[in-house]
Amino acid sequence: MKKGIALISAIILIGITIVAVGIIYNSAVPIVKKLQISGETEKMKQVFNKLDEIVIDVASGGKGTRRTVYLTMGLGRLWLNSSDNSLYWKTETSAKVVSPRTQQKTGNLIFGSNLETYANETQYNGTDAYVLENEHLRVYIRKIGSPQNPEHYKTSDLLLSVYNKDIRKSLDLDGLEISIDSNPLSVSGQGYTVLSEKGKNLPYATVTAYMSSGYIDYYINFTLESGEDFIIIRGGLT
Repeated sequence: MKKGIALISAIILIGITIVAVGIIYNSAVPIVKKLQISGETEKMKQVFNKLDEIVIDVASGGKGTRRTVYLTMGLGRLWLNSSDNSLYWKTETSAKVVSPRTQQKTGNLIFGSNLETYANETQYNGTDAYVLENEHLRVYIRKIGSPQNPEHYKTSDLLLSVYNKDIRKSLDLDGLEISIDSNPLSVSGQGYTVLSEKGKNLPYATVTAYMSSGYIDYYINFTLESGEDFIIIRGGLT
């Protein structure tokens, strides 16, 4: 199937994104099916690399420069997201073409699986915060201090809100407190929070809270993965 895409410098941005979704591998999948989707994926990588070159060329040509490109597509779906000026190709398969929740970047090209997470800085009810968001949840975590300027906080201050999109309801966070060895001195101290990576089309996003308490120094990771309706909380000693 051929599709014609008109690239006009006035509306096209250089950023191009490719998304391929891989589902858990099933050993019963015929090898020919895996070869088929692998071949189609590699072909689309080459297509998007070429499109990236064309977009850059059109953008350098000045306002009104136009180029029409014809694509021959087999599997998957192709669409242009005008809100972020990105071109996407997405396909679903039971063959293990790419590991779940992985991402590879080559220039303006992003290739990966389960790239449905967004992370950024924001405010929540007037409080500086980080937001982690995927298809199911929108999570707000307090932004606290910095490595150079740690601030005093309690672990119960960290998680501001967890909104479940599926049921359209914020979850009850009353009484959520993190401690080490149930020691009351470990629930507060000096520290800061930091976001691992900002942006969209992420396989997952993590906010880390560093705590220097009166009992022990430790960190807490709050991780939201694409496709999941829960957050993962893990910690360790620093």
